[in-house]
Amino acid sequence: MKFCCLLFVCGLLFNTQLQAQADLGENKVLQSQNLNYRVALPDKYSKEGKGAPLILFLHGGDGSNTKHHPKKYAEQAGIDFPFMVVAPHCNLGCSWSTVDYDALLSEVLRGYNVDKNRIYVTGYSMGGYGTWSAISKFPDLFAAAAPIAGGGNTKTICNAKEVAIRAYHGNKDSITPYSGSQKLISKLEGCGAKAELLTIQNGDHWIWPDLFKDKTFYDWLLAQSR
Repeated sequence: MKFCCLLFVCGLLFNTQLQAQADLGENKVLQSQNLNYRVALPDKYSKEGKGAPLILFLHGGDGSNTKHHPKKYAEQAGIDFPFMVVAPHCNLGCSWSTVDYDALLSEVLRGYNVDKNRIYVTGYSMGGYGTWSAISKFPDLFAAAAPIAGGGNTKTICNAKEVAIRAYHGNKDSITPYSGSQKLISKLEGCGAKAELLTIQNGDHWIWPDLFKDKTFYDWLLAQSR
């Protein structure tokens, strides 16, 4: 009897995990890049009328595009979440700096009703670096960016001077230097960009769960438009 109960509980947990993943969209593949990705739709998504705002979500070095998904955290916090989320999976040997985001988003735009003026990018740790890289190489794609605990190339970041940028970094980060975000924001300010650094006082590296549960994080994104 105990063994049967254990199997039942395990089955429930497994089904719950599957349901949670299903809510984050079915797995798709960008064939030109051999890049897997998921598209999570908002509850009020419609194929007609005004398109949904879109968040491109870049995961960290944990290698999972579902573990720290913004929609999961927003739902846990009871936040109204109107965004479509595109979550690529950077497989072994992949680098966010080499992904063709234009090809990825073009494929998504062909298949879904998206507000093209409200496309945003965010990511944490490795995905924070990816966010800085994405807006440096493809600035015309994005209305706003929110890199978290990342870093990037100060020599190319002024390419993104027309993108609204709000970077987040803990000043006690033991993994990625806080100074990296400081230097990027300073460079952008010199370019006349709309950029700011929100310092998480005494914050270490793992600051994104709290950010993804914060309504003001999403309110700021929605307020940005091209």
